[in-house]
Order: sequence, then C-alpha cells, then structure tokens
Amino acid sequence: MNNFLLHSSLIFLVVFCSINFSPSARGAETADGIFNVKNYGATGDGQTLDTPAINRAIQACKQVGGGTIFFPAGKYVTGTFEIFSDMTIEVGSGAVISGSTNLLDYGLKENYGINENEIGQSGEGLHTGIIVANHAENVAIVGHGSFDGRGTYFVDLKIPHVGSSGDFDKNLTRQGQDFALIKSGVGDGPVMPWMPWKDRPGVLITLADCTNVLMRDVTIKDSHNWTINIGQCENVLVTGLNILNNPLIPNNDGLDISAKNARISDCNIIAGDDAIAANRCENLAVANCTLSSRSSAIRFGSNTNSVFQNIVISDSNRGIAIYGSADTAQFSNINIQTHLFNGQWWGKGEPIYLSVSPDANGSAQIKDIHFSNLDIDSESGIMIYGTESSVIHDISFDRIKLHLHGGANSGSVGGNFDLRGLGGGVATAIFQHDIPGIYAQYIDGLQIHGLEVEWGNELPDYFSSGIECEHFDDLTIDGFKGRQAQNNGTNAAIALQNGRKVSIRNCEAASGTGTFLSLENVQEQRLFVNNDLANARQATQPVKTDFKISSGNAE
Repeated sequence: MNNFLLHSSLIFLVVFCSINFSPSARGAETADGIFNVKNYGATGDGQTLDTPAINRAIQACKQVGGGTIFFPAGKYVTGTFEIFSDMTIEVGSGAVISGSTNLLDYGLKENYGINENEIGQSGEGLHTGIIVANHAENVAIVGHGSFDGRGTYFVDLKIPHVGSSGDFDKNLTRQGQDFALIKSGVGDGPVMPWMPWKDRPGVLITLADCTNVLMRDVTIKDSHNWTINIGQCENVLVTGLNILNNPLIPNNDGLDISAKNARISDCNIIAGDDAIAANRCENLAVANCTLSSRSSAIRFGSNTNSVFQNIVISDSNRGIAIYGSADTAQFSNINIQTHLFNGQWWGKGEPIYLSVSPDANGSAQIKDIHFSNLDIDSESGIMIYGTESSVIHDISFDRIKLHLHGGANSGSVGGNFDLRGLGGGVATAIFQHDIPGIYAQYIDGLQIHGLEVEWGNELPDYFSSGIECEHFDDLTIDGFKGRQAQNNGTNAAIALQNGRKVSIRNCEAASGTGTFLSLENVQEQRLFVNNDLANARQATQPVKTDFKISSGNAE
C-alpha cells in the first residue's frame, strides 16, 4: 500500500471511530436502544422548556420495551417527567438537566400515584420535582452530567425561617428570650420560600415502590426540596453521587431512603437538611461517603440490620442521629466534626444522638446499636435519651476519641437538649441541660470500652462530667481516660445515679480531675478495679463505696 492510500485509510478509520463512538451520535438510531432527547425536539439551550421533547423520547422508549434516554451536552430546562420499567436516564458529560422556575411545570404527587404513607413521606408540599418513577423495575439514573434544582431561586435569602408556631418555648432554654438571637441577617439559616410552603417544587427525584434501582456518578446541585427519595424500594445501589445543595435551604435532604437490600457508597453530600435519612430500611450498607448537614449527617430510624463504615462527617449540626426506633446497626471507622448552629435546625451539635419520644409508650425501641473507631471533634456531647416506658437496650462504644470545646454559638444556643422531631410536647422540645461528654438515661446494657475524653480551653460553664448516666441497668466502663470538663471542677469525671449493676475498670483519671467517680442511689456495684487515679483529688464520692471487688486502684 502506498503512502497516499495508507494516509487515506487512517483518516477513514479515525472518522469512522469518531462517528460510531462520539456521544452526540449515540442516539442517531433507536435500534440500539439509545433515545437521544435531541432527536425528539429537545434544544438543550437553557431557555426552552424541553419537557415535551423529553416525554416524546420516553414514550418512544416505552413502546419498544425500554432502553436509555440519553442527554448529550447542553442545558435542558424541564418540569416533571416520569420514567418506567427497564429505562435508564443517562446524563452525558456536559449535560445539565435544569429544573424549571415555573411552578406550573411541576406535577402533583397524587397525579403520579405517590402514596406518602406507603413510601414514608415524600418531601414537603403537594408537588413532585423533576423525575418520578412509581412501581417500576430496572430503573437507572447514571452519567457524568448533572442536575440543577435551582433551589435558591425559590427562597428569599434575606428572610429567616423561624420554625412552626409553638415548636418550642424559649423560656425553657438556658438563654431564655435571647435563645438563638440573630441581630441581623439570616445567620446559619434556614431561609423562607417566597411561595406558600405547600406550593414548593417537590422532591427532585422520586423513585417509589421500585425494584432494581441504580443511581451512579451524577452530580446534583441546589435542590429545591428533598434531593432524592428512594421510597419502599428493593435491591438498590447508589454510588458515586455528588450532591451539592445550598445549606441555607430547609428540607433539602440529600438522600432519603426506605428500602430492602440497599447499598450506598462513595458519595459526597452537602445538604441543608439531613444528608442521608434512612428510615424503614432492612439490610442497608453505607460506606466511603463524605457528609455535611445543617441537620443530621445521618438520620436513622425504624431500620433493621444496617452497617455504616469509612465515613467522614464535617461541618454538621448532628453527626449520627437515631430517632424513635432501630434494631441492630454498626457504625465504624467514622470521623465526626459537629458544631452549634444559630438557626432553627433540629439538633444542638450532638456528634451522636439516640432518642425515643419523651411521650413514648413503649412501642418504639432502640436496641443493639454499636459504635467503634470514632474520632470526634464537637461543641456538644453524645446523647442517649431513653424514657421509663421506652428503655434503650444494648448500646456499645469501642475505641472512641472525643474532643469537646466551645464555639461561636455556644453562648446563644449551647447548654440545651433538643428533642424536637420526636412527637413530644413543647415542654420537652428544647430545654436547659448541662452537657457531659456522654449522657445516657433509661438504658439497659451500656458498654463503654476505650473512651478518651479531652476538653478544650475556656469552656462554656454548662459542660459537666466526662460520663453521666442515670436510670440505668448493666453498665460497664472499661478503659475510660478523662476528667470532668472544668479543670479541678466540682463535677465528677464519671457521675452515676439511680441505677444498678455497674463495673468500672482499667480507667485513668486525667490531670485536673477532681472527683473521679460519684455514685448516688446505685445498686449492685460490681467491680472497681485496676484504675489509675493518681491524678484525681478524690477517688469516689461517697468515699466509702459498696463495690463487691475494689482493688488495684492506684491513688
């Protein structure tokens, strides 16, 4: 072959390959199962409403039994569209699916058969968002493109949302009428929508009662409401998502999920509200995620058999929050950084929060929850809040490092317990309470192994003990190192009252410890052995205890 023919052949080969493999040509024919929305009239110009064209592509796909709805590079303005069984939405590189700013372009949930009671709530208001799938099988949303909810358009960034009337009573807080006082602006949010609450665009992506669900690699920005709701689905994989919401917007959760056999991995989520909210899940695995939230980075309730591991939580109000009921969960290898926010977000900086409703009648139960290998930096302590009628069972902490300190909002909102969202009354919504490193009440079976509590300098005076536990049964503290909050202060490093069956061993009083252990009405004192109390001014209060075995304590 001469050089001319060789050169011509190479040119033909390059052109042939580019024609067959370039993204813009993938939808040239429907025979390969690719339905390019531009072939059905979508402009992708960022101005034209492309919903009708997208629906034409979806209907063509549906008629042949399924395929891929492909969005090449461009900006596609759209309202609500529905996908069906055996369909994949592929958002190509450079493609943006952008939510319409016209409220009339978003359908009502009831028109798509969305039963909120069945799938466990679906965002705020009456409407849907961009994508809906209901009772579908084999649905996927993939690609390296993005969704833009344009949520900031739907709020007034100058007006704070101050919560529902009667949400709590300021007079019960430590600060009284000055609680969460913001002298100007909106502070840490949330801000108000400019339309009636019920008329907001709904969940950006709703997948309800679906089987075999895949979401992979897409970026989702600025959701106007919940970002993703995977409700009452089965066999779910969510991986590689990048969710970047405006943290001032209320209710813009990252991922809400109720599912059986679900896996979430390798996601980055920034949200105003909960980053991951898992409710009514069975067999849930979450790994390798970075999370940030003005509410709870992980909100968890009514789930069974879950594992969370290798997670980084930063710049969050609450870290891990378990509400109401949960059975059998493990949280391991997690870094948590939380602090106090001055807006009306639920939570007061707790890195870990377990609570039943103050009005619970025993029907809700939290049990068999285990935490290990956690490194925590926080402006508030770990909180475990059971009640006399709904005792929390079998909680363990293993190898936990807890660093506590004050912050910019300590004076305006700190030193309070926040039990909102649990159905209790105003009297128990937010109320004044000292803050220990770990606080636990009405708990049966608390195991603490290898806990190290460190306190920062110039602490707010509401910080108290390293560990405080009351109304307990079967408590083991093994390998605790720490002291009370204030150097040589009057609180005990460990304060126990109104409980039974306690063992404390292999602990070390940190420098500046006043009383290491205080006991009040504690029955069945089992072991107090092998503790290094050389740095404690006083080992126990009262001085004479009733431990069955008390030996090997260096004083």
